[in-house]
Amino acid sequence: MNRSLRTYIYAISSLFWLGLLAALMTGALGSLHPTQLAPLLGLAIAVEAIGVRKQDNTIGFSAVAHLAAAVLFGPVAAATIAAVAVVLVDGIRSRRTHFILLNSAMFGTAAWTAGLAYEATGGTVGTVVPSKVLPLVALVATRLVVNEAIFSGAVSMMHASFRRALRDNLRDSFGQSIGEGCLGVLLAYGYNRERWAMLPFLVPLLAALYKAQASYERLKSETKDALDALAAVVDERDPLTTQHSERVAALVDRFTGAIGLPDRESRRLVDAARLHDLGKVAIDVATLSKEGRLTDQEMRAIRSHPRLSARLLSPFGFAEQISLYAELHHERYDGRGYYAVSQSEIPVEAHVLIAADSYDAMTSKRAYRPALTPQEAVAELRDKAGSQFHPLVATAFAAMIEGRDPNEVMGRSQVNALRDEFSRMTTVPWPDMAALASPGAVTVTLAALALVAFGVPGLPSWPAPMLASGAVLASAWALIAGVSERRRTAAALAVVEDGGSPAAALRAAGLPCWAVWLRFQPQLFEYEALPGAPIGGEPLRELCTRALRPGVRGCSGRLASGTWIEITDGSDPLRLAIGSERPLSRLESQLVRVVADHMRADVAEEPPPEPLRLAGDQRRTSGPWQPAVIVVELNAFENVRAGAGQLSAERVVSEARVRLDALLREADLLSLLSEDRFGIVIGVTEPSQVEAVCRRIQDVLADLPVPRRADRVEAVIRTPSQGETASDRQLSQLVASYTYGSRKAG
Repeated sequence: MNRSLRTYIYAISSLFWLGLLAALMTGALGSLHPTQLAPLLGLAIAVEAIGVRKQDNTIGFSAVAHLAAAVLFGPVAAATIAAVAVVLVDGIRSRRTHFILLNSAMFGTAAWTAGLAYEATGGTVGTVVPSKVLPLVALVATRLVVNEAIFSGAVSMMHASFRRALRDNLRDSFGQSIGEGCLGVLLAYGYNRERWAMLPFLVPLLAALYKAQASYERLKSETKDALDALAAVVDERDPLTTQHSERVAALVDRFTGAIGLPDRESRRLVDAARLHDLGKVAIDVATLSKEGRLTDQEMRAIRSHPRLSARLLSPFGFAEQISLYAELHHERYDGRGYYAVSQSEIPVEAHVLIAADSYDAMTSKRAYRPALTPQEAVAELRDKAGSQFHPLVATAFAAMIEGRDPNEVMGRSQVNALRDEFSRMTTVPWPDMAALASPGAVTVTLAALALVAFGVPGLPSWPAPMLASGAVLASAWALIAGVSERRRTAAALAVVEDGGSPAAALRAAGLPCWAVWLRFQPQLFEYEALPGAPIGGEPLRELCTRALRPGVRGCSGRLASGTWIEITDGSDPLRLAIGSERPLSRLESQLVRVVADHMRADVAEEPPPEPLRLAGDQRRTSGPWQPAVIVVELNAFENVRAGAGQLSAERVVSEARVRLDALLREADLLSLLSEDRFGIVIGVTEPSQVEAVCRRIQDVLADLPVPRRADRVEAVIRTPSQGETASDRQLSQLVASYTYGSRKAG
């Protein structure tokens, strides 16, 4: 516990206890005898003592007694019951003094202010008046806000944002606090001679609340234990990676502590680190431990493991965000990872996993390479910051490994900026606002409220007619929207029935876009586009890579070109991908799925069309332009593979390809002929142009980044003779493709 937190706890607890003692000494309880408080104090102690265990803390339900006391006996009595119950229960549990002080002050202050709010809004101490709803709402809401505000203040003393901590804590505690508040109001209502008979009926409600929370925490704990055991099994399948997940989790735990991440966010990320490699359970052990070069199929199997990890984790509600981080732990900051996920779509939590996983991999011995020293791995993190690694994460991670404070290395403002990128940890998701705002949902809601307003005695006469009028208008809105939606769907399906393309069907429905069918090849672990795709080259490769990422879910986002894409869900090996200039609305996404469902069976049965051939008068050799062939040999694949692994070798080749692709013109042709040998065909009018292009290629490849312990790339660039080109099958096919109009194929 740091000094700021200790000071905060002592200040809050001193203010509360001194205020409570002063109130008691000045007769704030009036003629109230202590024995009158005994039943509610006993209830508070009992429900606090049987709280639900949740990781490193306990969830109690004593607020039921606190709120009932505030209504029946006033604010000071409620504060006394809340504080004394905490001191007794936590004292028996042998909790630390600072923990008891904070909890007693927090619960006591929340109960006290809730009682004051109840009185200030017109509530009557001693009884519940059913017609006065506002005081009861103020009672429950004030207790929730004050309790979470004090707790959030303690969290903010550990380098977290108070505003963010308060927002997250309110969201997490909302459901439980409302349940406790309602039970507290019902308890106060039945706490008299005339209505005491209803009190026994509250016991099952409290028991149900307790059992539901306990069951949820138990199932979550048991599921997590089972997944942890599976992660341990995955590690033990390969002797060289034993305890890899535990080491990565320990690194993540150290990192989150170094930057001052709140405990809940830290635990979530540590859990993700333990489970990030679950997908390797589906990969052959011989592939994982292979010393030699991996085949293409083995490489595809290795690349599939983040996707499989996400599929294993995604069915569990508590692991929804964890599955996303595991799915992306082999992506790159520059968007050139396994699934080509762009920088804007990768959460910072995944970047932490990327850094920790990479560091442990670099400093561990593998079958295909020796381990790097910690100093070499740290240098690699810094060298690849901004390309492979998130710059702030890499800098803070390197400082943590070196035993230095990231706040001193980076500056407190940059550490705060990094911490603010982390997503909030919530247990109660917000409802789907788009679904709630739909015409049908609005109609049902307003109609139900109108019926309630008509029948509840004591309510003013004006709400019921207004709500009924709103329901009528909403139903008309729903009718109009439904007619419009049916017309769009009918227009699209009419095109489908006439044998039109999916793009034509969607355009008929008012959605301008292009469309392409993607088919999953299980033996290759990749998607391929069916013939006739309206895009090609790098955008098509990126689209097929993106389709791998979601596993069984649909996905959407922007390609590197800026085009918005949406791919239907992957429950079928055949998926429809569409591209448009803007994101789709919910109804448009539904329309895409409808079109895909109606066309999928027919598309799956269609034979592939014959490839198109361009007419002879469209040959690029017409006119002054003549094709010139350039061969670029990196001679680096085996060297990098031996020193850093085959995936790193492929990344070096991929980086070279990106640089060459950016250098060449739109009409030029680039193809990877072998593992690190490129063939290039350009159109020239004189030989000097070829020499100029060769010099530019030499320049762009001169500083090609390579991992530690790998030799610098010395590319060999040459222009083969016509005879050599004619005798080389790959080069001759490349020239033919260029001649007949292919554009940057390969």
